[in-house]
Amino acid sequence: MPFRKPPPPPSPHPQYRPPHPPQAQIPRPQTPADLPEKYRPAYRRVRTVVVMLPIAIVTSYVLYQRVVLGEERKVLVRKNGEGKE
Repeated sequence: MPFRKPPPPPSPHPQYRPPHPPQAQIPRPQTPADLPEKYRPAYRRVRTVVVMLPIAIVTSYVLYQRVVLGEERKVLVRKNGEGKE
């Protein structure tokens, strides 16, 4: 069995650790005009996806219901009680 060296005794003075430097504040743009020029095309693409995706999903679902499931088209009712046809 090899001889093991005992661990060193604890130091009477704890090691000095400098405080953590403050985190750099990341500037957060408040409006799209505050964005750097290189991010504006990406902003437009993301905005377009966020706006159009729910519309595309709902429209596709309604079309699926009408074409595949055979549901009737909904008719808008006017104030005088007649449907538009």
